[in-house]
Amino acid sequence: MKRTGRRLTLSNDINSATPANDTITSNDYRLTTIFNDDRENFAWKIVDIKQLGPAVVAGANRPVNWALMSVRPESFNDPAEFGVWSANRQPFDNSLIGTYNIEWGSGNPYSLRVDHVATNHLSLFYPVNKIPYYNITLEEYEISSREEIMFKIKETSQSLNQIGE
Repeated sequence: MKRTGRRLTLSNDINSATPANDTITSNDYRLTTIFNDDRENFAWKIVDIKQLGPAVVAGANRPVNWALMSVRPESFNDPAEFGVWSANRQPFDNSLIGTYNIEWGSGNPYSLRVDHVATNHLSLFYPVNKIPYYNITLEEYEISSREEIMFKIKETSQSLNQIGE
């Protein structure tokens, strides 16, 4: 894995309570695509996630809890399957990269898996009819075909922790 030196910042790509891009909704939750990069042998490491505050986003009155995921909305067969996942599996899924949670009070409301590398896709999981205000910083890496396979397996909820032990 070799850093290319390229950095990318994703900021508030969801600008409506009903986004037009790839999305799926069920059980008062939505999963919306915010980034796609289908190039082979490249990956993105998420180095920072933040909530944009009201001073930055005009009209933003309250923060919204959200989770950064690597799962794609189209990976679910229908809204019912997504609903089961969102209610039962989402907090434990290997595609979970980081979260912003307003209930964590005055401490650090962010949680980030610093070892997670996304190969193709990023999405936000958040409440329906809310707009998440976010600022996510990525670093691009060149990866080998073997590393790409390993990262894709990890993203699709397969644990690699027990391999070779």
